[in-house]
Amino acid sequence: MSDLKNYLLKQLFKPSLISFCINPFFWGRSAIYLSVKKYAHHISGKTIDVGSGSKPYVNLFKNVTEYIGMDIEQSGHKHQSSSIDVFYDGETFPFKDSEIDSLVFFEVLEHVFNPDQFLSEIGRVVKPGGTMVVTIPFIWGEHEQPYDFARYSSFGLKHLFDEHKFEIKEHKKYLSDFRLFPLLVNSYIYTMFKKFLPGILAWLFILPFIFLNNMAGLFLYILPKNEEMYFGNIYVLKNNK
Repeated sequence: MSDLKNYLLKQLFKPSLISFCINPFFWGRSAIYLSVKKYAHHISGKTIDVGSGSKPYVNLFKNVTEYIGMDIEQSGHKHQSSSIDVFYDGETFPFKDSEIDSLVFFEVLEHVFNPDQFLSEIGRVVKPGGTMVVTIPFIWGEHEQPYDFARYSSFGLKHLFDEHKFEIKEHKKYLSDFRLFPLLVNSYIYTMFKKFLPGILAWLFILPFIFLNNMAGLFLYILPKNEEMYFGNIYVLKNNK
C-alpha cells in the first residue's frame, strides 16, 4: 500500500496520462506546472524555494547554480516526503542580505499569517534586481488546516508587491476556463469521502468520478475564458529595493 501511495503522490504535481485518470486535482496541478514551466527560464543563480516541500518543480529550473529548499517545521502537512535543506522560524530567513539571486514560492502566501514581514524578508535576502517566480491561489478550498489564512485577488497582490517594491514583469491568471469547475467538483467529492475513509482508500473509491470529471473538463475547454473566475496567479517579479 505504501508503494502505491508514493506513486499516487508523485502524480499530484505533473500532468501526464496517468495523472489525468487518477488525480482529482489534475486541472489545477497541471495549470500550475505548465505555468511554472513557462516562466522557469527567469530563475538563475543561487535560488531559494520557500515552502519547498518535496521540491516538485526543481527539474524545471535549468539555469540555477544552487537550489535551496526552505520550509517551516510546523505546518499543515507532514514532512516525510519533503526535500528540505534548511528550516526557518516563520519570521527571519536564515540568509544574509542580498545573498540570493532568485527566489520561488508556489501556493505558499495563503499560509503566511504575516505577509508584510514575509515579503520584507524576501526583499532583504534577494539581491537588488533579483527575480522571483511565485504562484498564489485565488479560488480554492481551505487546505493544510489550520495554517490557511488568506486568499488574494490580483488587485490585492499588486498592492502588496507595490508596497514592497516588487516590480511585476509578467503576470498570468491560470485555469480561467471551464476546467475550474470539474476541479472543484473533484475536490468536493474527494474531501467528502476522505471524512469517512483513509486518504488512499477515498482516492481509489472515487477514481471513476475523477476520470469522468476530467473528461468533462477536456471537452468543455472550448468554452470562453473568464478571468474573474480562475484558479490562481503566477507572477514574475523583480526586486527593486
